Amino acid sequence: MKIRLNTRRVEQIPILEYYQEDIEHKGLVFIQHGYQSTKEYGCDYLALPLARRGYYVVAIDAYKHGERIAEPYITGTERERLDDAFVVIKRTALDIIRLHHNVYVKRFPTYDIIGVSLGGMVAYYAATKTTHIKTLMPVISTPDFLTLAYHTVASSGINTDEYFTPDKLEFIHSINPLERLEKLRYETLHVFCGTSDPVVPYEPSKRFFKTHSKPHDTYHEYEVDHNVSRSMQIEIFNTLDQQHQ
Repeated sequence: MKIRLNTRRVEQIPILEYYQEDIEHKGLVFIQHGYQSTKEYGCDYLALPLARRGYYVVAIDAYKHGERIAEPYITGTERERLDDAFVVIKRTALDIIRLHHNVYVKRFPTYDIIGVSLGGMVAYYAATKTTHIKTLMPVISTPDFLTLAYHTVASSGINTDEYFTPDKLEFIHSINPLERLEKLRYETLHVFCGTSDPVVPYEPSKRFFKTHSKPHDTYHEYEVDHNVSRSMQIEIFNTLDQQHQ
């Protein structure tokens, strides 16, 4: 069972594909890494096992990350990076949607998306912009962009009253999934949270799930901080397999 890794660029987007040759793949899975990570470091531990299970897996470097690293993620301050984070979320989500439409849609009309941390926010936003998502799997992430923005800025020691200008708030409101609920589209939602997570608190995800989940959606809690534990990984794999039975 040899896994092929194929690296290429499509429309200047660095892509890493994981797959077995000469099989009928179970489905297409996009895996999106988190803040200041890369498609290799932030995705291999999920992508390789999924490729072994028969999926065609695609990981891309987020906007201004990895092979397309750009300021402020080279020499910028933490504040400058925070300023840019929601632009990264929006641009990366649109990149995934465009890649699916231009490269994969004929073979895979729908796709699953697993997003870790910031990657989960990419996944949530993508679900407001396309009707092609089969399985939405946010991991140690949140659909509540505004609450997380306030939490992150305050945790960084920045005065929130001074930081959140009208322009910043307007942009976050414009992409916040909680304010675009009528546009959220996916077949099933499977949420994975850490109850001791200091980076992305789990409570907003739990509230969202209780209010907006459908009968076949699932919610998973683990006593972990901001990391994807081995037991969480196994449950991700098993949950995805159940969607493709």
